[in-house]
Amino acid sequence: MPVHVSSAVGPALAADHSNPDRRPGRVDAVLTTLIGAAPQLGVGGILLTVLALLMRRESQDRADYRTQVAELATRHADELKRINEAHDQELHELRAEIKGLREKLDELNQKLDDERALRRAAEDSMRPRHRRPSGDSP
Repeated sequence: MPVHVSSAVGPALAADHSNPDRRPGRVDAVLTTLIGAAPQLGVGGILLTVLALLMRRESQDRADYRTQVAELATRHADELKRINEAHDQELHELRAEIKGLREKLDELNQKLDDERALRRAAEDSMRPRHRRPSGDSP
């Protein structure tokens, strides 16, 4: 005996089967069976059908939720990758700047050491001259 689905339920079923990602599962088989047996089951059958429809909708919502979570995880991973790349670039620039500053510091320290050496040499060359005028023998 063929079962005809009412026009109110039919489009919902047709729309759901048009989704290529959704495969008919256990809930769909139970729902089809309940719709076929609704005239024989009476009010209990209608309540079971409504319950099956709600379970089906909730399972689809859960699948949508999982899809959204997967998309968010992908976007989050992409954002972390972008942030890490920017951070690595900034670290590279800072390390180059630190290297340049260290080279400049070494250069300035060398200049300071050279000036100290010249000053010591000048002081050493002036010591014998300071001793002579004061009457000390060299």
